[in-house]
Amino acid sequence: MRPLILSALILGAAPFTAGSALAQNAANPNAGNQNGGKPAAGKEAPKEAPKEAPKTAAGSAIAQAPFAVQPFPLQDDGTYKEFLGAAAADLNRRCTKQENYGWEFKKDDDARRDQILESTLGGFRKAGWKLGEVKVRSIRDPGTTAYTAEKAKQRLLAVWTPMENAAILLLCETEAAPATKK
Repeated sequence: MRPLILSALILGAAPFTAGSALAQNAANPNAGNQNGGKPAAGKEAPKEAPKEAPKTAAGSAIAQAPFAVQPFPLQDDGTYKEFLGAAAADLNRRCTKQENYGWEFKKDDDARRDQILESTLGGFRKAGWKLGEVKVRSIRDPGTTAYTAEKAKQRLLAVWTPMENAAILLLCETEAAPATKK
């Protein structure tokens, strides 16, 4: 299972790098151009569409909770789904809807990382969710923390994975797992 966690972290870090590069290039449209953005002799410069900064999420659609510090929505190649599915199964649940988010911060900025986690959990609490930390057998990384959230008849599973300059939150709505035949 450890390789699954590592691959999830590695795959999750890629959008952060791309997001940073996009944000940097948006600030400097001539970045990477050998001629400093000037057209080659005898050629007209092509018209470029305005570059946009990476999009962030104002809140979780599943939890109907705002993010105080807006994360980047992360694409899933199936790794996050598989990881959350295993974690949910350990709790006799199965994931239905899923969301994946990531935040960037300066390397080893533990205070910022902790502030992002606390404000995110606080946003869930303000939206009426009762949160509890849970031990999940399939999550062996000591830095990764799983939470369950309950509100009315809805139950969520959230997995928080901090890294040295980023953090990932995997979130899914869950339902009772079907009984297995023995």
